[in-house]
Amino acid sequence: MTTFSKVSPTPDFAKQLVDADDFDLSLAMVLIAAAQEESTKLAHLHSELLAVARREEQNRRAYKKKKARAVETSKESCSFPSWSELLDGISDRVFRRKYRMSKGQFQLLCQRIREKVGDEDFRPGKNQSNCLCGEIRLAIGLRLLAGGSYLDLIGRAYGVESPQSIYNYFHKVIEWINNTFDFPLVGLLQGLRRKDRRAIARLKEISSEFASDSDFCFTGCIGAMDGLAVRIGCPSQAEIADPTCFFCRKNFFALNVQAICDRKKRILWISPGHAGSTHDSTAWQDTKLFDLLEEMEAELEKAGFFLVGDSAYPLSAYLQVPYPDAKPVTAEDAFNFWLSNSRIHIECAFGEIIMRFGLFWRALRFPLAKCLDIVKAAALLHNFLVDCREDTADDESYFRNMTLSSVQAMPVVQDQEPNSEDSDQNDQAFPLVSDNNEPKPTGRPTKRRKLGEEAGKKLRDTLTANLVMNDKCRPKLNRMRYNALGHAYFVE
Repeated sequence: MTTFSKVSPTPDFAKQLVDADDFDLSLAMVLIAAAQEESTKLAHLHSELLAVARREEQNRRAYKKKKARAVETSKESCSFPSWSELLDGISDRVFRRKYRMSKGQFQLLCQRIREKVGDEDFRPGKNQSNCLCGEIRLAIGLRLLAGGSYLDLIGRAYGVESPQSIYNYFHKVIEWINNTFDFPLVGLLQGLRRKDRRAIARLKEISSEFASDSDFCFTGCIGAMDGLAVRIGCPSQAEIADPTCFFCRKNFFALNVQAICDRKKRILWISPGHAGSTHDSTAWQDTKLFDLLEEMEAELEKAGFFLVGDSAYPLSAYLQVPYPDAKPVTAEDAFNFWLSNSRIHIECAFGEIIMRFGLFWRALRFPLAKCLDIVKAAALLHNFLVDCREDTADDESYFRNMTLSSVQAMPVVQDQEPNSEDSDQNDQAFPLVSDNNEPKPTGRPTKRRKLGEEAGKKLRDTLTANLVMNDKCRPKLNRMRYNALGHAYFVE
């Protein structure tokens, strides 16, 4: 039985082996040997499986620990403070210089946008997974509009790692502003046509604000109009067939922006989509507002309302321009002075917009459609800040002190989107803007234009006579004084 020493057969089986013949014994020996071999293999396989299971358990535990450490590390590296923490860490003065408004104005702007676009789009409060709250996105947009570089916004401070994300947030903010606010002039004129009392009262209020400078002798003005050249990059042929038409006479690519403002420098109407080479009068006559005023010419003449512009625009009953070649100390010179006194506010409005939003200090390197949206949003945001000035004297003094030399001394920033074509031109800060305001060569006027000019001359002569009757001539220089804020005024 030594052959089966590794097997412990039952007593019945041992008895059967004694009685078995040689064949049965050989078969039993083969079966027992096979069973022994299989048992050995199973025991070896079992031990290997146990070892594999132990190794897999160790790997699983190590993987969980590694993953937990990675999550913690990721949270630490990607964590960024909430908007309230960012707000508390910025002083009022730095906040104003950084975002071009006070903290109170910023909160009011957030409230206005939330009411218009809704909380689902704005997402106020705390940051969510893979999404910044509306306050931080608005801060990013305002910082770029103020002239900051996208490089300054990448990192833990705002929680953004991609330059493209910065510009996506910027364009979203531009969309919010354009959807939240609007320009009122067209609605007021349509209200005048419907004889809406509120619209008429508002137009009279605007006219009264302009007339207050001349002791209500130069009355009826409801807006000052002028053109502005906003520097842009060369448009692509995919956007427009002939990009050269945007090359203006100042030797750069530009948008001709037509705008109208009130006495407080609010932009009442704007049309930014004209090529830079377009003359102001041509750009003006291509607008829908021009068509509306042409239709309402009789109504405006009856109400005594008109716009004021420079000599680049055509004279009409609803648009007053200066006398050409007016001699000093004449009635025509007095009219030109008070007309210029009203028209200067659109120049001031342009200057404040450009000096406030440093994005315009260099060429706008965005697609053409986005450039138009940016110009509109800047004008609307300017109106919002004019309406809610907390300290008018400080606000106006701040921008008056920003001279050309101070702008050139500021750090150079990039305002072009990532992956856009770099250019060696425009590497100098360009804080000033200009317009095509030279007198347009006269051509053969139409019959309608002749009638409009005659009505305009009649109104101009009436206003001039009223100024002369009230002794409102151009003040002499020795009567000019300046107050502590640098405002010019005249003494009797």
